[in-house]
Amino acid sequence: MDNILNQQGERTMLIRLTALWAMNEAGLGGLMHLLRSPFTGIFVGGGAVLLIAMIGRTAKRPAAEILKALVLVLIIKAAVSPHSPLPAYLAVSFQGLLGALIFSVVPSFRLGALMLGTLALVEAAMQKLLVMTLLFGMPLWKALDAFVDGVLTKFNLLEDGAGARGSLWVVGAYVGVYTISGILIGWLAGRLPEEVNEAAKRLTVPVHETDPATDAPQKKKHLFQKKYFQTMLLLAGILASAYFFSPTAWSSLSSLWLVVRVFLLIGVWYLILGPMLMRLLQKFLKKKRSAYQEDVETALNLLPVFQVLARSAWRETSGLRGLSRIKELAIRIVTYALMYSKPAGR
Repeated sequence: MDNILNQQGERTMLIRLTALWAMNEAGLGGLMHLLRSPFTGIFVGGGAVLLIAMIGRTAKRPAAEILKALVLVLIIKAAVSPHSPLPAYLAVSFQGLLGALIFSVVPSFRLGALMLGTLALVEAAMQKLLVMTLLFGMPLWKALDAFVDGVLTKFNLLEDGAGARGSLWVVGAYVGVYTISGILIGWLAGRLPEEVNEAAKRLTVPVHETDPATDAPQKKKHLFQKKYFQTMLLLAGILASAYFFSPTAWSSLSSLWLVVRVFLLIGVWYLILGPMLMRLLQKFLKKKRSAYQEDVETALNLLPVFQVLARSAWRETSGLRGLSRIKELAIRIVTYALMYSKPAGR
């Protein structure tokens, strides 16, 4: 990072990385929710890992600067996406706190980046599974077991009564995908500073014109309730399939209790706990915003520019595929953001 750091200075670098982190949370996060991807945590969490690691590598005081960047990201997230669900704030807070801890105690940057990527992505997977378990209880996993056992039995791949424990296979595969992704992201995060310096020698920031009216961050519609509704429909389908393949697996009483439990927990969360915790968070962020007003405004002004640069990087990498494109895209976005200079007369 020394080459770009010498050109831009630590403060400029840190505020730009923070703005990218905020764009990742408010922009990419909103897009992934719109696509209803089950692997949102890999892409959004992975982007956060890369940027937290870059902040840790750039700053003279990694822990303090990562924590400051975390507060700025939360403030911007609340301003740009005011309807973001509370779990989204919890996820980004965990990643920021974990990064501050790791880069303050682990002497090797690459080892710290690898640890951050792995732990952050495993936590993202476990958070989803924990929410599902709290919401639907153990009957969810029993229904999944019954569903998998019924399918395997009908295809003569499992003897009656053998029990394949399909839920363990599904959970293991899901956590495994996140773990492998975390290792790969952590590896890239450890190499990203050197990759960015090399990219700065071969890349030129795309020339563009930004229109604040069209490029300003747009507020996202609240998709959280829709997402949960679709999830509930999916799980209802799983329960119905489990009953079809194994009618003795569920009694009418247990099925009724499951429905009551789901609606009771959702009601308590949306009507009591969620609003109360969100008010406390907003109150905290409102106090912090006055202390970081200049940095917040600087980062917000950078978001439209970085969105244009990210679209340019996406077009430029269209010839690549798979992991190669993701890697080059991440390198180009970070490089362009750090090399960008405001056009004269603006």
